Amino acid sequence: MGGNVDVDKYIPCILDVQVTVIEPLLGTKLYEKIKQDFQDETLEGDYQVLFTNYLRPILRHQVFAEYVEIGSYTVANGGIFKHAPENSETVNKAEVQYLAQTQRSKAQMYIERAERWLRSNPLPEYSGSCNKDIKVSGGWFL
Repeated sequence: MGGNVDVDKYIPCILDVQVTVIEPLLGTKLYEKIKQDFQDETLEGDYQVLFTNYLRPILRHQVFAEYVEIGSYTVANGGIFKHAPENSETVNKAEVQYLAQTQRSKAQMYIERAERWLRSNPLPEYSGSCNKDIKVSGGWFL
């Protein structure tokens, strides 16, 4: 995503991915520990490795996949609007879906790597993935 994307537009995607992908992957106990340690700036050791090498890439790719599908839309009191800047060409639905699916595939790769890492590096708060078959594929959502 470009640096000029309004943070307020993609923060809801970050929160959704944390709840729908990251928490089921880690389980609630480990998710809450990492979230708290991150907020307290005390993330270290294997928790830091998990966060840096796996969770951040999952978030980056999955958030992009979700945002690219909804980013051009604005919901306001007057209705739903689609933003189209001057001197630009809008992409069609198939192109947007391709971009989103490419990023979802990358997120899925990191999810699978994180699951392998968690099995090899057991953390006390981890009791196995809540959803044994986490898939981040999806279609066109408006």
